[in-house]
Parts: sequence; C-alpha cells; structure tokens
Amino acid sequence: MRRAVAALTALLLSLTGCTTIATSGPVEQVPLAAQPRGIDIAPEPPSADMTPVRLVEGFLQAMADPDGEYAIAREYLTSEAASVWAPVDALVFDGEVTGGMDAAAATGTAIGHVDETHRYTAHTEPFEHDFGLVEQEGQWRIGAPPDGLLLTRYNFERYYSRVTLYFMSRVGAHVVPDPIHLPESLLTPSNVLQALFRGPAEEISRSVIDALPRGVRLGDGGATIDQSGVVTVDLARLPVVLGDDDLRRLGAQLLWTLTSIPRVTGMIVTREGGRTVPIPGASANGVLELATQQGYQVLSRAAATDLFGVRRSRVGRITGQDEFEIMPEIGFRVADVAVSVDGGSMAVINEDRTELSTGGLGGPVSKVDLPLSNLRSPQFVLGALWLLGDDMSGTPRMATIDREGQAQLVSAEVGVGRIRDFSVSPSRARVLIVADVGGVPTLGVASLLGANPVTATQWRPLEIVAPAGDALTDPVAPTWQAETSLAVAATSAGVRSIFTAQLDGSVVQDLGAITGGIVDIASNVRLGGGPIAVTTDLDVTWRYEARTRWTRLADEVTAVAYPG
Repeated sequence: MRRAVAALTALLLSLTGCTTIATSGPVEQVPLAAQPRGIDIAPEPPSADMTPVRLVEGFLQAMADPDGEYAIAREYLTSEAASVWAPVDALVFDGEVTGGMDAAAATGTAIGHVDETHRYTAHTEPFEHDFGLVEQEGQWRIGAPPDGLLLTRYNFERYYSRVTLYFMSRVGAHVVPDPIHLPESLLTPSNVLQALFRGPAEEISRSVIDALPRGVRLGDGGATIDQSGVVTVDLARLPVVLGDDDLRRLGAQLLWTLTSIPRVTGMIVTREGGRTVPIPGASANGVLELATQQGYQVLSRAAATDLFGVRRSRVGRITGQDEFEIMPEIGFRVADVAVSVDGGSMAVINEDRTELSTGGLGGPVSKVDLPLSNLRSPQFVLGALWLLGDDMSGTPRMATIDREGQAQLVSAEVGVGRIRDFSVSPSRARVLIVADVGGVPTLGVASLLGANPVTATQWRPLEIVAPAGDALTDPVAPTWQAETSLAVAATSAGVRSIFTAQLDGSVVQDLGAITGGIVDIASNVRLGGGPIAVTTDLDVTWRYEARTRWTRLADEVTAVAYPG
C-alpha cells in the first residue's frame, strides 16, 4: 500500500518541537489574539488491531502533542523504544509512506533539519526510514522510531512559527535578527526567551553583543502576557548595578525578541522580589512600550519608497507603468545607480564602469577614488555605500565607502573562489555572496565583522530547495527582500525563475518566471517583505507585488534600485 504523505496532513493538524523548550509547567496568560494560528486536536492513543500503516499514521498524529514529553506518541512504541526515544530535533522531508501487512516505512528526500537550538539548516539527500514494527501482546508497535521528529514540508511551513531572536549590533545601536523555528503550540513568551538565553547562532556570534548579562535566566515568575499585550518578564541573577546604556540595550533586545508573539505592545522587567527594573524610556508604571523602541529596528526607520533606474544612460524615477521621470543631468552617462534609505544620497557608476561618484539625490556628484574597475552592484546599507569591482589582478573585491567618503576594500575570507555578486543585509551583520566553487556559481552567506577594517568571514553555502524538491542552481543577483529573507534568480527543474527564501534556506517560494534573462534584482526591503523589481537582458523592468504578481513596468531600463 502506498499513501502520499500529503494525505497525512489532515491528521497532522499541529506539530511538535524540541524537548529543550517547556512543554509543561505554570499556565501563562495569553489572550485570544496572541494564540497560535494552528488548530488544536488531541491525539488518540493506538486502538486495537491497527494495521501497520494506520499505526504509523497515528504515531505521526500523536507527535503533534508535546504534552508530557510526548506521552501519547510513546504509546505507539514498544516499551524499550519508548524509554529511549528522544525527539529533540526534527527532519523535514518530501516523500511518501509505504506499507504492507507487517511493515511501514517513509521514503523520499530530506530537505532540512531543525536542531536542538531550533535552527534550521537546508540540505537535500535521499531519505528512508523503516519503523521496525514489532508485534507486542498481539498488537503492532513501533520498534524503530526516528531519532527525532519527522515533518513534511507542508506541516513545517504551516505549523511552525518563524521566531526572530534579536541581539545588539557591534557596529551600531540596532538589533540584529537571528531566526529560529518553534511549533505554534509552544509559541509563548517564556519559550521564546528561553531560546534567546541560549545566545546567538555561532555564525553571527562575533558580529553581535548579547545584552543579557552572563547567567541571567527567567525567574519564578517566568514571562506572561496580559490582555493589553504587555509582557512581564521576571529575570533572575540580574546584576544589581547596570548602567543606563546597558539597561537600554537589555530592554531593546528583550522587547524586539518578544515581538514574535502576536500583539505584543510593551514589556515590564522585574527581578527577585517582584521589583520592577527601571529601564530608561519606560512609562511611570514601568512599561517599556514598543512604540518607543522603533529606533533600534533599522527597517522601522523612515524610508523612501521610490523605484529608481537608468534609462538611456540617464538616472530617473520609475513613477508608474512605463513612466520614467528623468532627474537633473549629472554630466556623464550612467550604467548603475544606488540611493540611500532616506532618499538623501545617491551613488552612480559611469557608463564604462570605471568611476564611482556620490552626492545628494538629484544634485552634483563627486568622484570617489577607488583602485577598482568594472564597478557593479552598488548598494547603500546603514548610510554606507557598498559595491563590487575588480582589482589590478582582475580579482573581484568588495569595497565600502562610509558617510565621510572614506573608502576601504573589504577583506573577504571566502576561501572558495571568485566573488560574482553580493548583497549586504539590512542590519549589516551578514552578506549574501555568489562565489565560484569549482567553477560553479554557489550562493552562500558570510558574516560581516568590524568597521575599519571590515571583514567578510565564515562563508557557508546556502542550499535552497525549490517547491519542486530540487536544489536551486545557477544563482544570480541575490538581494535581501525582508529582514531575514532573500530573493534570488535561479534554476529549478530546468526553468529560470525568481525565488524567495528565509536566510536559513527554509520557506521557499517560487514567484514565477518572466520573459528574458534576469540581469539584476532590487527589493524595497521591509520587515514583512516589500515589492521586487527585476531587469532583464531585453532591457525590460518587471515588478512583483503579492497582490498583482508580475507587472511589466518599463522598457529600455538597464538598471533599477530601491533606496537602501
């Protein structure tokens, strides 16, 4: 008997997560508006005379309930297996269940793994698991459960919540995102903060500061949310003396992390004895309101939204469908353009890509001396300009120019080959890099360290598995589309398309193909994702928005840029 795993989604109406987060304990006050969006269905223990396939289906359903360390799920196992089964991590896969009179197995392709810290890593490899059914007291039981949980792609994307932990940047007064994944049924303030207390992911640990003093943990009061969306966080082992700056960073890191809980509006921090911690900026009753913390989130700051471009070697705004508003003449023909997030600064590359000039938007520009040629991929991030160019040996190098006009080459410890393209994250903690690996263009993520000098280090390939089940190939023009998600042109099943994905390779969407070869991608980066514009080798610009999907926007446009 063969049953598609998709048929099991009717049974798997909620999913579990790692046992390292709380699955029991004191009741937390969570208003209806803050409840997870999944559906709660109580799993049932195995019934008499279940067939092998039905038994496995019941086991998968029972894994939806982490209560009592998966007590009901363990009833599907042999006594010995139940005593040693440890669902600490999870395997995400596409595939199907096969079964017979005395056996049942899952086969397909593994596409990702959620580890004990709730972080996702994408990978593809053949997958098969035989549940080792054993007849025990006249009934079938599972003798070989998986090492952890088995999640279909649909169930992982539907019933797991993307939770963003935050840490403080080492190069600015803003928070840096660190995404994890929690089951919706376990999305509570306490569980989110427990994940935060474990610290940042290793790959960004040198780019951030943890504002939580070492040894701090949740106190007996835990973290609870009231009907108005205010979370009370009880901290134990908090140092008696903390400076105002330390308290501000502590408040920002905690509160922005708690925004993964729907409808959070503010936070009160208490310590032993229920005493309120006086965080600067809090109201008279001790509430640190989210509205007062927007300055710590780079994507909450005021930003220009115009789409800029180059048509017939002149810079302008694309103001509507086939509407191009030419900006004042700057004195030379242009190949590429970048605009700062506030719309106040502009950078242009001349037509033969040998010179970079910067200045005010629409005003005079001045040449910036760089020891590079073939200049390309200009982009503003946090007021600084970044671009790619070739040095005298022909090696591609990243460079950055600060607000004062001081330029420096970025030391890229990529270690895998030539850089083809790049995109710096909004918080300036990471950089997407397409590099040659054995002559094959490969998308990866590196960490950005320091301000002077700047180093890109710990580059690691980012495997993105398309909805069709194959890994994307031939990546071109990566760009950040939201705080923790990216857009890239790539090939899946022989078809070129635009894809979006989380920075860990999860939650992949195919936005569809467009006519012409994709040359560049620009995105209006927002917390929840913004519109995407692309240029093609036919000099046609297309724009993607969730409501209208792809719209042909303008012809004869050779480069586009949203403020960044």
